[in-house]
Amino acid sequence: MEARKLQPTGKSLMIVDDDPSMIDLFRQSMTKRGFEVITATSGPEGIEAFQKCEVPPDLVVSDMTMLAMDGFAFARALYALSPNTPVLIATGHDIDLAHAAATPNVVDLVMKPLQFRALAERVRAILGLEPGGS
Repeated sequence: MEARKLQPTGKSLMIVDDDPSMIDLFRQSMTKRGFEVITATSGPEGIEAFQKCEVPPDLVVSDMTMLAMDGFAFARALYALSPNTPVLIATGHDIDLAHAAATPNVVDLVMKPLQFRALAERVRAILGLEPGGS
């Protein structure tokens, strides 16, 4: 049985993660749910990709633990470019919530391993979209 592709949401997402398999799963899952997806494999690559976008993504999902730049450093660099672009941090580790609160564009934290149905609902809520599309 072929998975049903939902109507386009008109929203775009960027995923920044140094794990290519996570990027592929995110792209497949969110594209199926009607989102346009931009990808980057590091914080610096994410900043470069963001700067090249004609229209900035509506939400950025960043891994917390990456070699060149962690998720909070990436969020702060992105904030300097685009303070209104929200960032959702994905992590497999406990992190200091005060540190997250000190990064103004970080809107939420999600734990890995990601459950894409729940993640899609969280993304929809952050973007103010109607529930559904799982």
